[in-house]
Amino acid sequence: MYTGKCRCLKCGQEYDSQQMFEGCPHCKTADFVSNITPLYQLPRTDGKRETFLKMFPGNRLQDYLEVLPFQEKRTLVDLGVGNTALTRLERLGNELGVELYIKDETRNPTWGHKDRLNGVLVNKALELHAPGVVYASTGNNGASGAAFAAKAGIPCIILTVKGVNRTLETFMQVYGAKVVGVPTTADRWAVMKELVEQYGWYPATNYTIPIVGSNPWAIDGYKVIAYELFRQMESLPDKIVVPICYGDALFGIMKGFEELKEMGFIEKIPQMVSVEDYGPVARAFHSGADVIQPVKAWGSVASSMSTVMGTYHSLYALRKSNGLAVSLEDNQEICRAQKDLAQKEGVFCESASATTLAGLRRLRAEGAIKEGERVVMLITASGVKDTAVTAGYLGEIPEAGGDIRQVAQVLKDVYGVTV
Repeated sequence: MYTGKCRCLKCGQEYDSQQMFEGCPHCKTADFVSNITPLYQLPRTDGKRETFLKMFPGNRLQDYLEVLPFQEKRTLVDLGVGNTALTRLERLGNELGVELYIKDETRNPTWGHKDRLNGVLVNKALELHAPGVVYASTGNNGASGAAFAAKAGIPCIILTVKGVNRTLETFMQVYGAKVVGVPTTADRWAVMKELVEQYGWYPATNYTIPIVGSNPWAIDGYKVIAYELFRQMESLPDKIVVPICYGDALFGIMKGFEELKEMGFIEKIPQMVSVEDYGPVARAFHSGADVIQPVKAWGSVASSMSTVMGTYHSLYALRKSNGLAVSLEDNQEICRAQKDLAQKEGVFCESASATTLAGLRRLRAEGAIKEGERVVMLITASGVKDTAVTAGYLGEIPEAGGDIRQVAQVLKDVYGVTV
């Protein structure tokens, strides 16, 4: 049960607050900030699966109310978030020598894992009687939040930047969100800060430097992924591979397993594995630092995860789970992974999601992930949200005349297929 309190991940300072969005003021410095996290009173159980199923009898968001940050017993506004498929990838698993699965978050209402966060966020905004919800977003998060806000009947403001992906721009607009383009990320954050502090709008996303991450109460929506994996798997994975931007899902999943351990359902937390394109978190993790210094960008196609900055709660999740961190070097390995997931396993995910496979390949080559280990990759969003990148490396469709001989010739010459 949620206590109404929260605690700093770094210094442990506790607060009797439900509206701390800029991290812990006690240990904050000019170049460091730690997010806080909601606190719960959890029962110690006999650890039996039957007990788990009695405590969490279904797969709706409502069924996990006791481990979500609500003080009121309320019927949650929901679009059907969660209960996503766990799918085994036989071909790619055999190639890599691991028992490989995906947790397919493309099955959520807006085709991505952000629905986990927004399913909690919008309901929390309702509980606190906020005038509406506000985002700094270029696509996935804003679109998800707009959908949940529409279902809840509350206003949604999305501050974006000019020139974003047109598909995602449409996606945000169609749900009725008030989408406004501003020149820079700094401008978005400055306006958002005013909306939160002066007008009481409920924030979904980060708006400060140093980066603190998303709304900590909303992040707890990602915990349910851990609970679902416990329900879906007879034996938990050795590794869970997550593509990260600010690491909200990485931390949320780890926290879910931490709670399962506290209640006696599991003995240890699976190792969390972060994958980045630019690698600010990986660099800090490998050096043992707490302060995450900005790194240089190299023009990644995985736009929904690309950042040169990182969050402390990402490091916390990795260290708490004795995890692994890896960063990538170029777009070739990302595009290859996206193509292989689609053509070998029938999974078309966005390029940011495909980084999980690219990162897994690197870690297997380095020996950090061992042969035969059980690995779950988090597929965070559908490839239909950004087809421009994929179309760019697939090329034009070959053309043929209107008879079978000409088509057969093209099939042979281009695809190596004889009919």
